[in-house]
Amino acid sequence: MLKKTILILLALCILAAPVAVYRHFNGKGPVAEVEIPPGVSASKIADILKEDGIIKSKLFFKICLKISGAAPLLRSGSFALNKNTSSIEVIWRLLNDSGAQLHRVTVLEGWRIEEIAEELQRAGIIADKQTFIDAAYLQDAEGYLFPSTYLFPQDMPAEKVVQVMMAEHRAKITPLIQTAIRLGRTNLNEREILALASIVEREALFHDERPKIAAVYLNRIKIGKKLEADPTVQYAIGYSEDEGRHWKKRVLYKDLRHDSPYNTYRYQGLPPGPIANPGISSVQAVLEPQPGFDALYFVADSTGRHIFSVTYNQHVQNIQKIRD
Repeated sequence: MLKKTILILLALCILAAPVAVYRHFNGKGPVAEVEIPPGVSASKIADILKEDGIIKSKLFFKICLKISGAAPLLRSGSFALNKNTSSIEVIWRLLNDSGAQLHRVTVLEGWRIEEIAEELQRAGIIADKQTFIDAAYLQDAEGYLFPSTYLFPQDMPAEKVVQVMMAEHRAKITPLIQTAIRLGRTNLNEREILALASIVEREALFHDERPKIAAVYLNRIKIGKKLEADPTVQYAIGYSEDEGRHWKKRVLYKDLRHDSPYNTYRYQGLPPGPIANPGISSVQAVLEPQPGFDALYFVADSTGRHIFSVTYNQHVQNIQKIRD
């Protein structure tokens, strides 16, 4: 029996070798929810996996099942599987994962921890949003929770959800930042980049304006001028009971005096950390701001687009034009 097991493992290793090489150079694709009905044949499972883009070859998948003898042991249910995954790994997942019902949740760019927690609770992934908020703040996760669409089982531990989202950040965002720092394209460290990117994320409605908004704030940092960014005030104030929202829509003059290290109207430089969780575009804008753009001010018009200006007098004139 031991000899047979060793032969099977050896055969699987040989079969997996070329796939491992392929996966090393090409990587996995996005996560997809795959439903394996109970009682279906191994051939039908191969069809489902192929149709959903999980495996490349039905034949190879069947060969692996034949050699391993695992076909009768494959589980049914819902599985979160990456597209372009090796047959060996898929078989292991179908043998060991629970096949529990998965819930889809989309975390939008620019959400803060509390907003993410509310969406996770609404989707039935966590029972109590406060558990996620506590776990996220304990891990200092603001800014490091990658905005994306996720598939999670019901009642997943909040700490695990935080870890999955932070792992996505490390996979998608951290390499961009590390490369920029290594090449000398920025003088900011990772936390500072994320802090500025989170401000850009909250300011920009249009993709093409992100590099310009980033350039304005970087220009201000360079000359030692306060950022005076409204989103930092909104973050510092927190949930607005009057408006029933986490980002107060109407920022009043009295709000600008709110005493918090995150309030960039009161304190110079970047806030202590990110004020939200930025997407890739906002991070790239900070790493690659609009070249030769020397504006120091901007104001939003009625469409959500911004008018940029170099001098304060121009800025005042732009504000007046919008109000008129």
